[in-house]
Amino acid sequence: MPEMTLDEAIDAATRLESQLDERALYPELEKAVLAFEDEGYPIESIIPQGTDSRLGFSLRAADGRTFFDIYSKLLRNSLCSPKGEFNKLIKSGLSKASAGAVLTTIVSSLGIPAVALTVIVPVAVIIAKIGLDGFCELTKEGK
Repeated sequence: MPEMTLDEAIDAATRLESQLDERALYPELEKAVLAFEDEGYPIESIIPQGTDSRLGFSLRAADGRTFFDIYSKLLRNSLCSPKGEFNKLIKSGLSKASAGAVLTTIVSSLGIPAVALTVIVPVAVIIAKIGLDGFCELTKEGK
């Protein structure tokens, strides 16, 4: 799994967004997670700072859909709060942001390491397909 630059990751996200529907993205996410771990990288390295790192264990054993369900709740805390980065995008009129914009927001606001971009690409595409408003609503507590 070669390391990507942010520009390469944005290009990959744009291609993936145009090629696959949301359901087909979960197997892509699962492959990316497995490749990431096979390279020896700890899944905990993509957990946003300030969240429970013990969740890394749950993420390791997850299929693509379950991984997204767990990981999206971690992202929600950082990105969907009233002062969160997604709320800033939504307020600026980008509630249906492109996968590239979502990817850039996740990476820049959460400090995701470059080596993890291959995992974050399908995550960003899924969020872009759902829409920022939809993602924040879907991941609310109790849903």
